[in-house]
Amino acid sequence: MAGYILALDQGTTSSRAILYDDHARPIKMAQQPTTLQTPKAGFVEQDAQQIWQTQISCAHDVINQAGLLATDVTSIAITNQRESIVMWDKQTGKPLAPAIIWQDRRTANYCKTLAAESATNSMDDSVHQGADSANMADEVQRITGLRLDPYFSASKIAWLLENNPKLSVRASKGEIAVGTIDSWLIYKLTGGEHVIDVTNASRTLLFDIHKLAWSETLCDRFAIPMTILPKVLPSDGDFGKTKKGLFAKQIPIQAVLGDQQAALFGQGCLDAGMAKNTYGTGCFMLMNIGQQPKLSEHKLLTTIAWQRKISPTRPDNLSFDQILQSGKRMLQPPKKEVTYALEGSVFMAGAIIQWLRDNLDMIQQSSDVEDLARQVDSSEGVVLLPAFTGLGAPYWRSDISASITGMSRGTTKAHIARAALEAVAYQTYDVLIAMQKDSPHPLTELRVDGGAANNDLLMQFQADLLDVPVLRPRDTEITAKGAALLAGLKTGLYDESTMKASWQVDRIFEPSMSIDAREQHLDKWQRAIARSLMQI
Repeated sequence: MAGYILALDQGTTSSRAILYDDHARPIKMAQQPTTLQTPKAGFVEQDAQQIWQTQISCAHDVINQAGLLATDVTSIAITNQRESIVMWDKQTGKPLAPAIIWQDRRTANYCKTLAAESATNSMDDSVHQGADSANMADEVQRITGLRLDPYFSASKIAWLLENNPKLSVRASKGEIAVGTIDSWLIYKLTGGEHVIDVTNASRTLLFDIHKLAWSETLCDRFAIPMTILPKVLPSDGDFGKTKKGLFAKQIPIQAVLGDQQAALFGQGCLDAGMAKNTYGTGCFMLMNIGQQPKLSEHKLLTTIAWQRKISPTRPDNLSFDQILQSGKRMLQPPKKEVTYALEGSVFMAGAIIQWLRDNLDMIQQSSDVEDLARQVDSSEGVVLLPAFTGLGAPYWRSDISASITGMSRGTTKAHIARAALEAVAYQTYDVLIAMQKDSPHPLTELRVDGGAANNDLLMQFQADLLDVPVLRPRDTEITAKGAALLAGLKTGLYDESTMKASWQVDRIFEPSMSIDAREQHLDKWQRAIARSLMQI
């Protein structure tokens, strides 16, 4: 079966489109930057129209670059930055406010107040009713698997409604729509479909990951009308077709995954216990934990990895004659199987290198950081704590500030560059330790992807710290591929053998650091964390 999958990859700093052939090989890629605005401290926004225009422009560009026609495209797959939200007019499709990006921290005090009020109310309830009712932070984790944090979508939506009275009135009348970036793109692509995939829904702080439905309780808590939320579909659902005139034919949208879930799928982590780490703007480690959600006891997140339809099979692998004799149905009905994951989110990874480049002018381009760091054998005690937007998992401290400690008169740019790379690996180590405490599956290897995965110095240091092999595939831009693979499986363009063949190792980084050296490095990092916590 011949055909192509058009994968749209809408990220924090760029929009991309990649075409995959019938063997899941990338053949062409188009990319355009998007602009982040920071109008106030803690505010991180984007122009929603720019997100759409750059994304559709890339889609047209990549088809033209490949010398193909839209009629050659079998299906569209979408993967996107998660937690970021857009609010728009249901009738006109025009954005009603800038998109609020996942890095935005404007609702930090709002979340703290909400948690404090609910905790106080819970104590009052216990006194007056003799009940030990859960506070909101506990309730949020129990229902969504997440934490009450401004990182997620709910407080962003609540902030827009609370600070724009006209929007609140219109929301109550059902005149506006809100959604994550996948919802916004699908609405624009189809000309009106207001839907969301289950993985993105699970990042909003409003979705019950057990019932697979919007939580009326949490929507009430955040004062968000359920009428403005999109319809939730499986990751390989039917999201509609592109509107007439957008392409030469109407192309079905048949797979949508949040970027980190897409990377987990693209890395082939289909079995429980397999894990990947993506080194992008942030750093995200996900471990497949199977078909049953397990709430973290060590400040990690439980999230939906994907929901996909499993093809019908013969019952119990019986022969045709045995099926006739037993009276059983020839085929079992297809199941919408849900896979869950544990996740640790690090807010600053590649963004640290961008800071060295853009704010300190230490390097000309991000790829220069490895050569600069190799000019020295170690950071000589310098530790960069990259809490520019607070610390993510497993600390979840939005009140900690970034710092560089351990400098001396002999400290150079090279020492700081090495400390910056080490900071990425240290944060990943902290997440892994928490993940190992939560999961019954010991980690035997870590699959890596994202731009910084191409940094050999960082990958070797990561393997040394974790004391497990780090496997880098040939194609480190795995996020778009994950969504494309799911779309290909849905359409029949790919099968399971395509999945296996599409993942090929480029290099394995084996741990080589001594136990003593590892302990010294970790002690240095942990003392830097402790100092920051003491200063609050």
